This record gives sequence, C-alpha cells and structure tokens, in this order.
Amino acid sequence: MCTDCDEAQFITLLRERYPEVDALVLADILSLASEKGKISYDDIELREDLKEDLLLDLEKDRILIPYNTSKTMAWEDRLLVFKPGELYEMPLVIRHLIRIARDKGVWDPSLAMESSLVEIGESEPEKIRVLFEKVLTGIEMNVITPEDFMKNAVDLDNKVCPVIAELKSAGIISPCLRRPYKLRYEVNPSLINEIQA
Repeated sequence: MCTDCDEAQFITLLRERYPEVDALVLADILSLASEKGKISYDDIELREDLKEDLLLDLEKDRILIPYNTSKTMAWEDRLLVFKPGELYEMPLVIRHLIRIARDKGVWDPSLAMESSLVEIGESEPEKIRVLFEKVLTGIEMNVITPEDFMKNAVDLDNKVCPVIAELKSAGIISPCLRRPYKLRYEVNPSLINEIQA
C-alpha cells in the first residue's frame, strides 16, 4: 500500500522525469492508466496544448502507446492522434513500473520486468530478466536483434523465440518491421536507461 512518503517520492520521480508537467496531474493520469491498462484522451484533464505535449513525451518513452494502428501492433505502426475518444494503452511492464513507483517510491525496471513476466506465466522470470539485462549491456541504442539473444542465451537451449514472444507480450520490446531484411526489436526506453546505468 502507498504511504504518504512513497506518494511524495512518486511525485518527485515524476517531477524529475517530466519537469514541464504538473506532477500531481501526471501521477493521477499514470495511476489511472496503470490500473485500467489504458486511458482515453478525455481522461486527461489538461489544457489541449499541454495534453498534446504530454502525450508526445509519454509515447516517445513508450509509457502510453496509441491504441489505433496503421498496420501491425508494433509500436512504430501506432497512430498518435489527439482528439476526444482516442485511446492510449500502457504496456504491461509499464503498468508494473508505475505501480512499483507509486507504492514504493522507486523507479525499478528490473522488478517491473520480473512482475510482468510472472503475470504472463513465465516460470523463470528472474532468469529471463537477467538474460535480458545481459543483452542490454552490449547494445548502444535501444534496438536489439535475435542474434543479441543467441550470443547471451547459451543456457536457454532452443527457447529464444518463446522468450522473445514473452518480452513482446509484456511490452518490454516491440518488433521493428519497417526494414524486413533485418529483424530487430525496439526496447522500451523507459526501462533501458536505468538498467544500463
């Protein structure tokens, strides 16, 4: 349960990440989205220009992702539209990240990843999280390839494809499909900086 101290830490975390936004309003928006899994344009009570700026920032950080898509469910194909009735979903891993931040006053991507993997039924969430964090240490941007997994997954036998599917399902990664000659995955940027630090 969230204490006043943890709530204050949550507000401080948000203020540091999004200094241009009223952290109390942002806390309400993210808390609502983390509980429901999505939020509508109408749920965000801000001036229109501030609302659009906030949605741009949250989409860039993959905290909220537009529900509507132009082709596939990949993040890069989502259509960011600013109008009443539009929906924005929060990836499962981010739902856990926000709950942890709200309840404990810390931004903990590792715990959020493990919690989301447990929720989707992974029997060895810690092992998968450790592998994923190992993969991240070898990349320069927030893009990884199946080969990055193969180099680090010697103890996974032939389970790389199911692990990648679980990471996609949890909102930890999303396929980059615009260059079909080379399969790559975007890592959720709200996780990567803290893990690599």
